[in-house]
Amino acid sequence: ISKGWIEQEYFDIPREERIKYDSIDEIEQQRRRAPTARELNSVQLRREDKRHKYPETSKEYEKNAVIVFIRDVSGSMGGSKRELVERVFTPLDWYLTGKYDNAEFHYIAHDAEAWEVERQKFFGIQSGGGTKISTAYLLAQEILEENYSWSEWNRYVFAAGDGENWMQDTEEEVIPLMEEIDCNLHGYVQVESNDGYGMGSGDHGELVESHFGEDSNVAVTYLDNKNDVMDSIETILSAEDE
Repeated sequence: ISKGWIEQEYFDIPREERIKYDSIDEIEQQRRRAPTARELNSVQLRREDKRHKYPETSKEYEKNAVIVFIRDVSGSMGGSKRELVERVFTPLDWYLTGKYDNAEFHYIAHDAEAWEVERQKFFGIQSGGGTKISTAYLLAQEILEENYSWSEWNRYVFAAGDGENWMQDTEEEVIPLMEEIDCNLHGYVQVESNDGYGMGSGDHGELVESHFGEDSNVAVTYLDNKNDVMDSIETILSAEDE
């Protein structure tokens, strides 16, 4: 079951029949009471009730998810920045693997261009050059639209970098792409540690956060050192809960 499928089914229900509950407990309280054994025994069986019948096939849904991890591997992403990215992405990878019956992962690295890599290479990858984040989102969009329908898959896109980006790429390319890509959650992890590579951090995270605000499916988090890792993960996962 995907979030997209739920939304589609919900809007197919006549407006007057759309009932919202405050919690799962409230739904449980309104569930029909099962009949007692005495009530069942008082029911007279008919002849046709005693006939053997063939079982009917029922459909069992499984929860599917696709997760796209994006990381900046440009020249400004030095050793401590890469380590912080991996300290956040690795637990998210584990968490989503355990949450869904069927979880598929794609890993994208980028500098001024983007390319897909295997998981083993993604964690620990190094590169160089400039930065154009939109190239990674274009590749993510292509992967999702070709293989993972929003009506059948829960979709997550998590990106990380030091906030540096090419000129107006964030506002003119990345933000529109994030709006186009239907997802349960978009996340951006901005590492701000200055380890001697570049100027520390750019303003990509601030621009994304300012555009989408708090009431959205977009979570932005900032890390200065490894002590911020757990707070960053909690920020991302609490955004999904909301």
